[in-house]
Amino acid sequence: MRTSHKMWRQGWRAGLLIILILTFARSSFPTPQAPNPTDVPVVKGGAGSCTADFVVKDTSGNAIYNAKIEILLKYGFMGLHKLDATTPTNVDGKARFEGLPEQIKGTAEFQITHGEQSKSLPFDPQSDCHPHHEVVLAEK
Repeated sequence: MRTSHKMWRQGWRAGLLIILILTFARSSFPTPQAPNPTDVPVVKGGAGSCTADFVVKDTSGNAIYNAKIEILLKYGFMGLHKLDATTPTNVDGKARFEGLPEQIKGTAEFQITHGEQSKSLPFDPQSDCHPHHEVVLAEK
């Protein structure tokens, strides 16, 4: 009788321990949250103090959600450093790049695409280190 009571008590403790572990393990890890579509996506390049702001619209003046904006920059001594950055637009068609280098090697262009629509915009930090672009993507 004592042995079965002892086994019952050990089983009860083990079950309680498992329940506690599962409960606290679940609550101790943050649950991933979907990005808020109204927040302006920001890419931080970490290569300088230049920025670039974008508002992407269609020919009717409506904001384009999830348009892709990307750039590939070569900078630094002999252009050995590269920055390849991409970000989507939010529901207002806005996106921002921060930490772009003040001096680049060669030329660079922002590529803005959405579906079959695309547009290129030059990036020259020496002439404008903080450009604000209003981009209109037209149907082909």
